[in-house]
Amino acid sequence: MRRDDYPHIVDSDDHGAPPVEVGAMRRTFNAVGEGRYIFAIPDLQLEFDVDRVHRKHHELKGELAVRYGLAGARAVNGNSLSVADFNLSSARARTERARHLSKLADATEIDWDRLLEEFCQRVLMAEREGQPAVLLREVQRPVDDHLDVEGIRLHRRHPVIEFGDGGTFKSYLGLYMAGRLEQRGVRVLYADWEFAAEDHRDRLERLFGADMPGLQYIRCERPLVFEMDRIRRIVREDKIAYVIYDSIAFTCDGPPEASEVAGAYFRAVRQVGAGSLHLAHVNRSDTGDKKPFGSSFWHNGARATWNVKTADQIPGARELTIGLYNRKANIGPLRAAVGFRICFDDSRTTITRVDPRDVEELATSLPLWQRVASELRAGPQTLVQLADGLDAKVDSIVKATNRKTNVFTKVPGDDGVYRLALVERRVS
Repeated sequence: MRRDDYPHIVDSDDHGAPPVEVGAMRRTFNAVGEGRYIFAIPDLQLEFDVDRVHRKHHELKGELAVRYGLAGARAVNGNSLSVADFNLSSARARTERARHLSKLADATEIDWDRLLEEFCQRVLMAEREGQPAVLLREVQRPVDDHLDVEGIRLHRRHPVIEFGDGGTFKSYLGLYMAGRLEQRGVRVLYADWEFAAEDHRDRLERLFGADMPGLQYIRCERPLVFEMDRIRRIVREDKIAYVIYDSIAFTCDGPPEASEVAGAYFRAVRQVGAGSLHLAHVNRSDTGDKKPFGSSFWHNGARATWNVKTADQIPGARELTIGLYNRKANIGPLRAAVGFRICFDDSRTTITRVDPRDVEELATSLPLWQRVASELRAGPQTLVQLADGLDAKVDSIVKATNRKTNVFTKVPGDDGVYRLALVERRVS
């Protein structure tokens, strides 16, 4: 092979345009998903593939894989010439990597410096330009995004976080929701950092019996930023529509309190694709049931969050009652709280819906207006009666109910004192 055998490789109009033919040679440059670019010269069976592109200390870095298929190369698995981290912003790194590739390929007649330089410039330019602006009025409206499972609203394209203290049935409930989605024809992958396949298999049979749904499962050992490629491949090849991540604390590449850790996590989730439910723990504070443990970016990055709480348990009882409270909802209004009673038999685990308003320990975590509504199910009451029954201030009840005119109304009393009543129970 001689360099003169190949005409100069010319550019295509941009990194998203179709390849331009020049003589016997052509090349392509494409952005593949988020943070990945591929530069290919088919006539040389040569491909530069950089993934996980990110900025660090004002330099653009990523993992560069070079594949080369012509004879004589010292490649691995057929055509893998080199895979290593790479600083695309460094001229010295380009020179050293080009020299290394030339030796591995045993093809000094190829202008490796020129090709690698061109590839780096293209990636740098693509990163600076980013995606072009679009007219929102011309963007197609999203299809139905909702996946309602037992009153809990999930989303097909966005992350949802379910968070609670240890022992609040989060993983068991996540597995149950995954099984219910599978029964509805939604392909689900359960990515597990905490438990083991045989343990989840036992739980799955207890929940669904011998006719268990065909749920996909993988055991993960490393942070998500390193497991991302494997999960993304499984999602693509097995046509997975939803992923359960169990759980955030063990998936982080650093302390969960760091904002950059949360940012890297959500970038990895976007690159994996599919809708997702992420299990997390609570903050150790008086307001710990409002947001997941760690940086506020966990709460901010999710499109919805649900807090899980348990009612008091009797020691030795084979029954557990839990409530889920919607703390955030970016897509639509906040959802009503959901309750479940879980009964554990020798071979089965049975889950049934309950109304959190009917469970004293769960009712206290409801918003005040919902607690007032629960009290009024028995009939109209005065503000003083409600304040005594709910251990709340009259002013707080007034503020909470005044904003819910579609739920509450005032009715006159024989004693001249008005009472609050539910709109649906109002007597004309």
